[in-house]
Amino acid sequence: MERGEPKLTLTADAVCSRLLKRMREKPVTATVHSVFDHAVNLAFENRTGLVGLIAGEKTLTPYAVSVQTPCSFTELGFRAGMAAAVQAETIELPEAGLSIDCSAAESIDLGIGSLRFDTPDGLKQALPALRQTLEQSDAEVCLAPLVTGGAGNVYTKFLAPRLEELVQVVTAGDAERAASAAANTAGCGMGLTPSSDDLLTGYFAGLHTIFRTEGKAERISLIPIMAQRAAEKTNRISATFLLQSGEGLVNYDLLALLQTIVTGADIKTIQQAAQRVLSIGSTSGGDMLTGLSLALAHHAGGK
Repeated sequence: MERGEPKLTLTADAVCSRLLKRMREKPVTATVHSVFDHAVNLAFENRTGLVGLIAGEKTLTPYAVSVQTPCSFTELGFRAGMAAAVQAETIELPEAGLSIDCSAAESIDLGIGSLRFDTPDGLKQALPALRQTLEQSDAEVCLAPLVTGGAGNVYTKFLAPRLEELVQVVTAGDAERAASAAANTAGCGMGLTPSSDDLLTGYFAGLHTIFRTEGKAERISLIPIMAQRAAEKTNRISATFLLQSGEGLVNYDLLALLQTIVTGADIKTIQQAAQRVLSIGSTSGGDMLTGLSLALAHHAGGK
């Protein structure tokens, strides 16, 4: 078989609706930014944030495609630096002999604005359920002690005063100081997406949810300003998620959790949804829940 000749077409099960709209607008050239067993990141021309290819068993993220794969992306031959062509509903990687067909994929809106906002009462009522879920996380590496009150670790001790400052300036509505505080919090911790970035992702999602639920739409403009400054302090992959959360876009499991909260679901239902978020990555899910919990604890109820 000649190099570059298509040898395998992968089928997409789901795709972020915003990405699908972008794909249908006009052809785009892209480059493979990074490759992992369960995810591939593509750098689209003229776009800061990365676009994801996600293994089908993982939660769908903003501007990503959920793909059914027979093996890991690495084993399939994806390599950083490869060229990709995006046209209509297809993503092609000639060097790998691969194409991804999105024509039958379910289009999913991952925007917090798509939620049904029924009651602000659920915001505070969700906290006990989130705390109980966070108690299951590894307190030695996760940021959960910031919410559960556990002994903490080197990261929680470093971040605690920075988060206190962040909460105060967000409450005051001071955009410049809030952006600076978010930047001072970003980039801390282990992993491809540092723990503090995952926390900020959950925190920004919480703010979007609170401001929309409590009818404070005028305060939403503060969030992308913070996200932009935080994104400048970390790596491109993590920055992508921060910028998305700043826009009110989150992964499917976190969005499902937020829906249970704003509809005033019972504690068991909230915990089940929170458990799915907790299972994301090594500590990423727990750190997102920590950020969401901090937002609910400090800003819900008119704060």
